[in-house]
Amino acid sequence: MDHEEEEIEIPNYFMCPISLEIMKDPVTTVSGITYDRPSIVKWLKKVPSCPVTKQPLPLDSDLTPNHMLRRLIQHWCVENETRGVVRISTPRAPPGKLNVVEEIKNLKKFGQEALGREETLQKLEVLAMEGNNRRLMCEGGVHKSLILFVVKCTSEDEEGRRRIKGLDESLRLLHLIGVPSNDAKTILIENDRVMESLTWLLHQEDLFNKAYTIVLLRNLTEYTSSHIVERLDPEIFKGIIGFLKDVVNSLNRTSPTVRDTVQSSRPSLGKKEPSKLDHSLVIKQAVTAALMILLETSSWSRNRSILVDLGAVSELIELEMSYSGEKRITELMLGVLSRLCCCANGRAEILSHRGGIAVVTQRLLRVSPAADDRAISILSTVSKFSPENMVVEEMVNVGTVEKLCSVLGMDCGLNLKEKAKDILKDHFDEWKKFPCIDITLLTKLLSSSPKDLLTEFNSRVGV
Repeated sequence: MDHEEEEIEIPNYFMCPISLEIMKDPVTTVSGITYDRPSIVKWLKKVPSCPVTKQPLPLDSDLTPNHMLRRLIQHWCVENETRGVVRISTPRAPPGKLNVVEEIKNLKKFGQEALGREETLQKLEVLAMEGNNRRLMCEGGVHKSLILFVVKCTSEDEEGRRRIKGLDESLRLLHLIGVPSNDAKTILIENDRVMESLTWLLHQEDLFNKAYTIVLLRNLTEYTSSHIVERLDPEIFKGIIGFLKDVVNSLNRTSPTVRDTVQSSRPSLGKKEPSKLDHSLVIKQAVTAALMILLETSSWSRNRSILVDLGAVSELIELEMSYSGEKRITELMLGVLSRLCCCANGRAEILSHRGGIAVVTQRLLRVSPAADDRAISILSTVSKFSPENMVVEEMVNVGTVEKLCSVLGMDCGLNLKEKAKDILKDHFDEWKKFPCIDITLLTKLLSSSPKDLLTEFNSRVGV
């Protein structure tokens, strides 16, 4: 029989569990499973866990080359070359510790002058693609040099000009390596110009530079003094809300898409752009970071008033309507809205938006217990402190009354049930005026104890 007609049996352990192809560069993760390097790196950019064991694996996890397995695969390929198997060459080792140490030495020796060279930033970015290298960079203080370089780029010189060259690459590199929490605590305290630079960046047109800036801002404010967080410049809030608006516009295709934006803003790079998936991940990280900043800062009444005046309520609702299905984003959005409801203007903004009460009602019982608590808190606050005629009509029109009745009849938290019952009781006389409301059912739900309702629910579902 001819070799071409023979079926070649490939050993299972030569195959990558992700690509299901013969591995060319096998590496072993800390979970003990071996994958082809390109496949596991691509996977970890999307899902930070081992595909086989489900063990958490951050993107910067150690990937140890499996030299023994690679040699076995290469030997097998050579033996079966006459049967159509392609030989596998030895992969080049990724840039490692020595390269990082050398670049760090150059930074310390030449300072900002080194970062001003495009090739230096490109080398650092290539090195930063490996997790171990990012840790070495942080230990060597690369993040501090990059932040100072960003400050220098965004500061006006004597002639009122800014040096923008290298800014894009520096922000992207900072996003890759991050800022250690110990350093993040003091950076904003020690250098006022850092916040000025971040504020300026948030008001530029480049969507991705704004995304990198917001993630960096969250990184820095998470660990810094509460006094700084409490007194953030309104221009910071304006920039964050503007970014969320840009994201909504991109998602709704009313402005250039994320991919178009990044391609037009990176003309100087002579290398392949990141995939669209990478772009989406950056935007998602920035949206999450923006909402976390808003949630933390809205603890103070001063910030709540600023956010409401800047139109935050409307943009948050629009964001949720465009970004539906993202659990974490929904929880954060509802958290911010629940705090903005503490002021009268915030409640008025929710009621005046065409989708305000509707989107909060829709998310109730559909996302998570945390989202339920925040959604019912919003409905309770708006119901209690807003004009009754506006609240009642809107809640009837968008199905809030039916959803609250569902809360009473389902197996959910007692606090959730109590708040739902209070809302229904407060406006009971008004609900009766609407023929679409089942008053008999509503009366029964309001008169029954939580225990009786739970018993009835369990009997319906067969528990």
